[in-house]
Amino acid sequence: MYIPTDLYQSILQVTPILCVDVLIIADNKCLLLMRNNDPVKGTYWFPGGRIYKNELIEQAAIRKAKEETNLDCTFGHIVSIEQTLFEKQGSMLTDAHTVNICCLLNAGNTSNLVIDKLHSDFKWVDKLDDSYHPAVNHPLSMIGFI
Repeated sequence: MYIPTDLYQSILQVTPILCVDVLIIADNKCLLLMRNNDPVKGTYWFPGGRIYKNELIEQAAIRKAKEETNLDCTFGHIVSIEQTLFEKQGSMLTDAHTVNICCLLNAGNTSNLVIDKLHSDFKWVDKLDDSYHPAVNHPLSMIGFI
């Protein structure tokens, strides 16, 4: 479901956005994508995005994985719930507040990996890194990365 930009900006001004962050696991590593857009432009983050009305969390996680990575994944479980507060910056028209349901997904075959135009790079990680946002490191720690 597409929300026109002006309406979406009005929504952002008054309410948190419910999202999924997708921890795609393959060979005991987790996929991170380099973001091209604000907030956190130029940083590695999980694939993910907002949940649509009447869409189950599991469905949203699998959809976002496919849209952003072209990977067919299976849903594992909910890892954690994170929240982010970002002040208006760069191309953002307003502050952003998200509630992120972090979901573990398993990717069987990663040879089909193709990142979308919202991202410029990817990497598979198996440990925490001080350069990652706490909303990335915390879910990684919850699945046993140190």
